[in-house]
Amino acid sequence: MTRMKEKRQILIDTATRLFSQDGYHAVGIDRILAEAGVAKMTLYKYFPSKKELVVEVLEERMAMCANSLSLFLEKFETPIDKLHGVFMWHDKWFREVNFTGCMFAAAAAEFHGTDNAILRTAASQKKGLTDLVKNILEPLVGKSVATKLARQVVMLLDGATLAAHVAGRKNAANDAWSVAQEIVLLEHSKLQTA
Repeated sequence: MTRMKEKRQILIDTATRLFSQDGYHAVGIDRILAEAGVAKMTLYKYFPSKKELVVEVLEERMAMCANSLSLFLEKFETPIDKLHGVFMWHDKWFREVNFTGCMFAAAAAEFHGTDNAILRTAASQKKGLTDLVKNILEPLVGKSVATKLARQVVMLLDGATLAAHVAGRKNAANDAWSVAQEIVLLEHSKLQTA
């Protein structure tokens, strides 16, 4: 990695950490620069505005989470085990020392109605997770039911993430899995008896 690309990555990593722990609006450019040890000119070379930095942070975080989840799910074979794996991955995340909730939900809350690029990126992450869950569920319940169930499963994951973050409920992913498993198995049994 070249020195300039290293500085760009240092800016992204520093901004990710600060936005995650303190929020997007609460963290100013000067604080990011001070903690990253990077000059303002370097920041603006890569990110002409703070909003562009926020989008890059979210895009990198989205790619990292998608890759991590995909690798985690490789060890599971059946659709129900893969779906359980999604909840197990979230459970592991909730128990991390530096867990601060969902950066995408926080971005959507802080930038609602102000910047479409930020909202599009946050929505893209939710769509990616929903599509992953839908693809896992299709062999069990078919395409149309999988689409509906995937939305419900992601709502359960969003609720579990909020419960883990706000209420400190570290078992929230396991609680959400109990509900998800019931609704998926119910839909699967309907297909078997039809």
